[in-house]
Amino acid sequence: MASAPTSVQVPSQPPVRTPAVDMFAGPQSLRIAGERRALWLCVLTAPLAIALIGLVIPGASVSSFVLLIAAGLVFVSIGRGRLLGSSVRIDGRQLPEIAELARNLAGRLGMAAPQVFVRDDPFVPIAAVGIGEPYALIISSQYYEHVRRGELAFLIARELGHIAAGHTRLTSLLSASGRENPLVAAVFGAWLRRTEYTADRIGLICSDGLDDALGAISITTFHAIGRRVDLQVLAEQQRELAADPALRLGEWTAGVPYATNRLAALRTFDSDPLAASWRARLAQNNYVEQEVPDDSHEPVARRDCAPLVRRIAAACIDFTVISAIFKTPLVVQASKVRAIDDPGASGFLRWLLHHLTVFDLGASGFAVVIAFFIYSAILVGLGGQTLGMTVMEVRVVTTRYGRPTIVQAFWRYFVALFSTLTSAALLGFFTRIHPHDRLSRTRLVRARRAN
Repeated sequence: MASAPTSVQVPSQPPVRTPAVDMFAGPQSLRIAGERRALWLCVLTAPLAIALIGLVIPGASVSSFVLLIAAGLVFVSIGRGRLLGSSVRIDGRQLPEIAELARNLAGRLGMAAPQVFVRDDPFVPIAAVGIGEPYALIISSQYYEHVRRGELAFLIARELGHIAAGHTRLTSLLSASGRENPLVAAVFGAWLRRTEYTADRIGLICSDGLDDALGAISITTFHAIGRRVDLQVLAEQQRELAADPALRLGEWTAGVPYATNRLAALRTFDSDPLAASWRARLAQNNYVEQEVPDDSHEPVARRDCAPLVRRIAAACIDFTVISAIFKTPLVVQASKVRAIDDPGASGFLRWLLHHLTVFDLGASGFAVVIAFFIYSAILVGLGGQTLGMTVMEVRVVTTRYGRPTIVQAFWRYFVALFSTLTSAALLGFFTRIHPHDRLSRTRLVRARRAN
């Protein structure tokens, strides 16, 4: 590991656990410059980017992109069950050395340790997924066999960095499997690439040295031959890229930076006083793993319920999602064509389009309202949140912070629909606990409190 410059002044703070969020605030922030700005720029230019992509890829539209994100939320909501069914959960009995390493690194960063799984994935070496606690860390068995302990520590720490920096809450919706999606990369690539540089920094200050970080990137990029790659010779390719802007065009449409650029950025950061400062800070503080409080028997306090502004904002986002879904080609076709009258349509297509047009989806505002409540009930029943709730950081829980059942979720939104139709929902303007929350024994709370 490169020696720290003697001029570095270690922050004079008491040896107590510092929350991981401190790494991304103030002048000592490890977040790469321009990361937040890139996210907002990607969001604002997303409609234009998707329209341009639509010229090349037929069917690409803002509505289909929103539908993709909504599908990602469903995928994440059921993801834990899929992991339990098709992966190996790591604990004290299964590959305990991985579990211990993950706990130690999480404790060092002052954050809760995620659940760790190992699966057979030839494409994604390691990924962190989740939109709230508990997050999941998924390691590929094919890559695990080729990395050393120090290299694995770098890979795990950088994924913990993604969680601590808040990247995972959005990346899980954009690509729940951890695999790169060309459409997502084209729209959000400028932000996604910067998040990788930020995560690399966290991995470096938590690893034993620069060699482990560089070796981990080499293995995860080149797999089995990564150990035989001469990284000094590889650096010449990075200098060639830097000399010709035309050669860098391919990176602009990717969600992950070129490996040569990541290696160069790590070498630069390793000699930065900021890296030495954080290494010393992590070493002097006696970090312990942060335990997620058990609130399963604690009643939800009124002050923890989400304020009206957050409720309304979440509902507006969800209505936007529903409107986008109604503009997808299938629904538009269903609203205009009665396949039952088309003798050329198959029996299944006749049945499908007939039932999709029962409420005249293209014109009926009532159908939009019905779809909104069904959409909300399904997502809340699966994961406790709709897409709008995820953005506004609120979550539906039981009166004692448990997860609502699918039956409870449907009952909640049946009562909410009735309240809306009878104007009883207006009572929500005067109380934090709405009528449908009281009758369904649920509460809408701030997501961080629910975690």
